[in-house]
Amino acid sequence: MKKSEIVNQIFNNRRNDTEPGGRDMVAVLLFIFLFPYIVSFFFGNVGRGMEGMEEGNGAEQMEEAEKSRDSGLFQEDIEKAEFIVCNTTAAGTEKMPLETYLVSRLPATVPMEYEMEALKAQAVVLRTELLKQYYDRKDEQGEEGKYYIYVESNIIQTDGAFYERCKEAVGSTRGMYLTYEGYPILAPYFAVSAGATRNGNEVFGNDEYGYLKSVICGRDFTSEDYIHSVRIGKDIFMEKLCEIEPGASWEGGKALEEAFPVKRDRAGYITEVDIGGKTISGERIRMAFLLSSSCFEWREEGDDVVIKTKGVGHGLGFCQYGANEAAKKGSDFIDILNYFFSGVAIEKTE
Repeated sequence: MKKSEIVNQIFNNRRNDTEPGGRDMVAVLLFIFLFPYIVSFFFGNVGRGMEGMEEGNGAEQMEEAEKSRDSGLFQEDIEKAEFIVCNTTAAGTEKMPLETYLVSRLPATVPMEYEMEALKAQAVVLRTELLKQYYDRKDEQGEEGKYYIYVESNIIQTDGAFYERCKEAVGSTRGMYLTYEGYPILAPYFAVSAGATRNGNEVFGNDEYGYLKSVICGRDFTSEDYIHSVRIGKDIFMEKLCEIEPGASWEGGKALEEAFPVKRDRAGYITEVDIGGKTISGERIRMAFLLSSSCFEWREEGDDVVIKTKGVGHGLGFCQYGANEAAKKGSDFIDILNYFFSGVAIEKTE
């Protein structure tokens, strides 16, 4: 897909004027930052590690593994790196160069079978996420002229073909990150859209996210994860709603859609649900019912409520499935990033 073809697919519908409340914005932002960890649960690729080592040749295999890790970006010299990631896990805190961290972080966030240009775009998105976190903190320069980025995230020690793909994706985009008006952008990413990405200004209710434009993802319907359906009893359904809003009630004789009316944004995602006169965000409903996305429809079927969702994730920013489909058609990672993030510039750390 060429740039001209991508630009012609801009999603033009009427903007919804509703602005979410402050509490609901916290829920939206929380889910955006938690979603990468949910993605890693489904798409993570764990290396073989110690499994399969037979007695007598285990030491030899470990030696070969060390040799492979001594090359390329994995064991990049921490003394020469400008940005250092301090990653805290249950096992403690490990310091590593930014590029080294990205090689092990990438497979925890995106399917490794995706096209290389899509993986490169994801690497730039991850680097942008980290650098924005650093610049938001406005920390002073650390020891010996280094800059420290503090995270708590899972990383995966891959090997073989996946490891080589990670090195290529990170190495060929080395230092690249996205800026808007000279500052690293908020670069959210998700797995599959409901047919289009969402408009950031609609979701957050202000004009600070002009680079998060709603764009068409015309092939996402081909994903096996495009549609999901959940069936729950009406009593459980009401229990969940009451956990969100204690005053929730289903007035007798009213259909579900009438009892709890919804508002949608231009991409079809639910922005608001009216529960007992209280406005609740679609993301809060999504989290309460563990739905794949906030683009959903619900209906009654006997004593049950059936909720049908489209897409996987919050729908903001970088759509991984859509990026992979664009890469299959010939778009490079720069084309892809410029499509999902409008008016951004690519800068380098070094």
